[in-house]
Amino acid sequence: MLLRQKYLKKIKPFIESDLIKVITGMRRSGKSVLLTQIKQLLKDSGVDDKQVHFINFESLKYKSLYNADTLYDYLNKILNSKEKNYVFFDEIQIVHGFERVLNSLRVDYNISIFITGSNADLLSGELATLLSGRYVRFDIFPFTYLEYIKFLDLDPKKDEVFMDYLLFGGLPQTYSFNNAQEKEALLIDILDSIVYKDILMNLSAKNVETVKRFIDYVVQSTSLDFNAQSIVKYLKSERINTTPDTIYSYIDAMLNSLIVRRCSRYDIKGKKVLKRNEKYYVADLGLRNHTLNLDKIDYGACIETIVYNQLIADGYEVHIGKLDEFEVDFIATKPGVKKYIQVVYLLANAEIINREFKGLEIIKDNYEKLVISYDKVDFTRNGIKHINIIDFLLKDE
Repeated sequence: MLLRQKYLKKIKPFIESDLIKVITGMRRSGKSVLLTQIKQLLKDSGVDDKQVHFINFESLKYKSLYNADTLYDYLNKILNSKEKNYVFFDEIQIVHGFERVLNSLRVDYNISIFITGSNADLLSGELATLLSGRYVRFDIFPFTYLEYIKFLDLDPKKDEVFMDYLLFGGLPQTYSFNNAQEKEALLIDILDSIVYKDILMNLSAKNVETVKRFIDYVVQSTSLDFNAQSIVKYLKSERINTTPDTIYSYIDAMLNSLIVRRCSRYDIKGKKVLKRNEKYYVADLGLRNHTLNLDKIDYGACIETIVYNQLIADGYEVHIGKLDEFEVDFIATKPGVKKYIQVVYLLANAEIINREFKGLEIIKDNYEKLVISYDKVDFTRNGIKHINIIDFLLKDE
């Protein structure tokens, strides 16, 4: 088991806090395993097993606790009123009215609460109202490339190692299988699970086939501009009639399931976010690539998606940069740090080299500017650093 130190380091300072620790991430990204690693930290620090309680609501063992009142009555019987309790709720969004249970537990017990969920809406609505200022959130992602090579003890510089990650993604469970057919079967199962348990339940949609076709389209179109009207035309060509409003409701459901993330454009000159022509990036390339023939993989789109997901996992806020007629793939910012980044599969000729570097050269501030590609030759020029994609991914922030 790979200790996910990046997340444990962030969570450790809050373990004893009465703030509710909210851990969100798409299905199969490792949230449950992370909870077990936190439990082990408690055990290593001397906490008695009787003080620790773990409920995974995806297990039918706890089906009777899907109601707030029955869950609270159950906890009242097992929690200790004299010692501190550590309670872990996995996939708690299944419980109707769980927000009231969490709020009451904080009032009634000396308790540290950890919850996970596979839905971005976990922190909206009643939970946000009842627990405003009383929780801290941690976003969990599929394995980064660095985690992937550590977990499998691989040579990160080998092309076949990187290409395997690019094709099959970073969902930890895929590493239990050795051949492409087994991995693909698992990825199909995971995507179906997300579609049926998260997206369709969120939409209450009647036309399941339309939703599935739309999801496939968005997942396959990672890194491309999103235009609802174009998607309506595409679906119409497939004999599926829908409207832009319906398309936006579908994309909202996908965002809530955390299977994709939105990247908005930012006007560098005007210093404002533009509310049009966003891009969407799939959270794990394995979910995208299993729906395609592997000989039709767009390596440029895949590498761009890998860089985006790495930046998000490293805690950056990411936008697409726009400056006059030029566009920068990513502006990545966090407190005290800003990076301008262009991503391309290969700098194959002078035209591509000039195109990728020129958009960065016209930006006159002194923040770091990078061009990332799969090339092994260094094309650094005019203060703009060129870096190989693998070297970029191996930097541990």
